[in-house]
Amino acid sequence: MEGEEAVRGLLGHLGALEDLRQACKVVYPLRDVLLVVLCGTLSGCDDFVEMAAWGRQHLGFLRGFAPFPHGVPSHATLNDVINALDADVFEECFAAWVDEVCGGAPDIVALDGRNQAEVRRHAFVDLVARFLAIGAGG
Repeated sequence: MEGEEAVRGLLGHLGALEDLRQACKVVYPLRDVLLVVLCGTLSGCDDFVEMAAWGRQHLGFLRGFAPFPHGVPSHATLNDVINALDADVFEECFAAWVDEVCGGAPDIVALDGRNQAEVRRHAFVDLVARFLAIGAGG
């Protein structure tokens, strides 16, 4: 599976996530937020500030996947939206995508207590990073 196809596949799987924000107040669709966080994480960003900056620098690339009519969400918006997602649903969606890409789910990765709390708060960032570590043999 090529890079762009993999990103589109993951975004498709993540479509099962429920956006709990009031629809009339949403400026940045959930898909846009997920795309910035996914691509920022894959590019080595460690936090939402870096992800927002990466998104602004690569807006042309991001627009290959979604229009981004209002530009890139701020780091605060990325943080708020990601932290509001249901971590269990995200994990199910992500595992289904990994299964599709790899032909089977990766082995369970043991986490220390501190990292487990982070998984609950920042499930998207942490799970993508763990997936990359597994793929790299770590």
